[in-house]
Amino acid sequence: MKVTQKNRAIREAFQGFLISFFSIVFAVPIFAYLYNEFPTIKLTIGSGLEIGPVLLASIIFLILYVFIRFFYRFLLYVLGLFLLTIIVLTFVGKYSFNHLYYDYAALVYSLKEQRSPFKFEEKRDPFSREALIVYSIDYNSAKTREVASNWAIKNFDEYKYILPSIKNAQTFSIYKEVRRRWNYVFDPEGEDLYVKSSNTLKLLDEDDKLKGDCDDYSITMAALVKAIGGEVHLVRTLITNPDGTVTGHIYPEVKIGDKKDLESVAYLIKNELFEEESKNKQVYYYQDKEGFIWLNFDYFDSYPGGKYPSNVRVSVLDV
Repeated sequence: MKVTQKNRAIREAFQGFLISFFSIVFAVPIFAYLYNEFPTIKLTIGSGLEIGPVLLASIIFLILYVFIRFFYRFLLYVLGLFLLTIIVLTFVGKYSFNHLYYDYAALVYSLKEQRSPFKFEEKRDPFSREALIVYSIDYNSAKTREVASNWAIKNFDEYKYILPSIKNAQTFSIYKEVRRRWNYVFDPEGEDLYVKSSNTLKLLDEDDKLKGDCDDYSITMAALVKAIGGEVHLVRTLITNPDGTVTGHIYPEVKIGDKKDLESVAYLIKNELFEEESKNKQVYYYQDKEGFIWLNFDYFDSYPGGKYPSNVRVSVLDV
């Protein structure tokens, strides 16, 4: 009798643990989604203690706990089937518990951040000197291909199967290498020079540094990304300076996938790949008419998806 009661107590304790655990797992993303919509409630003690988040989390947890406890046996079978599926997918190399962790973390992050596309004024003017810029993006040259291949695998190789595409990891790696080497050098007064990407990359042989203005940077970045199969376009914009004058600027944008892909990409940029560079900042992006997401690869910031220098899109060049 005592043995039976002990076993029952252990079984009930384990059941309670599982129910509590999964109540928390499901409560976290729901809380992240509802938190911004939940009214602020404060205790009138001193300066006021905010209890809104605690109250919301408690309500969500209790509802889920009751629901899961009521359907415990059914959910246990579902959980067993789910775990078996993950094990099989891990064995065949399609999915893993590591993927599951990052997908869950990305979901919570995306619900908490609630990002929206950067608001642009799109003029759709012709892209000036298009032929010369396209000519300068010599992505199929031996030098460009060599540097692109080396830099594509220099960073983030361990994330290539976690990100939506291997190209995400490789284009981010290229961005990191170009950004940390870039040194701004003006063109001659009154002139716009467009240097071929292969010539800009030859500067590495001197001191492992890259030099040039925004045109040269964009041309080089576009060529390196295109050389490893990435999709990139160049955007012309107008920047209003503090003194009221307007300066022309060009920057590259790289396609990273669709809105669903943005969840995991933004989470990894903020929490793994460029954690220090993006600290206390957000990931900005452009969404085209087909729903695809493009990240800013400009040098004004030090991580993909940095803040745009202007909301004006004068013209766009697909390369």
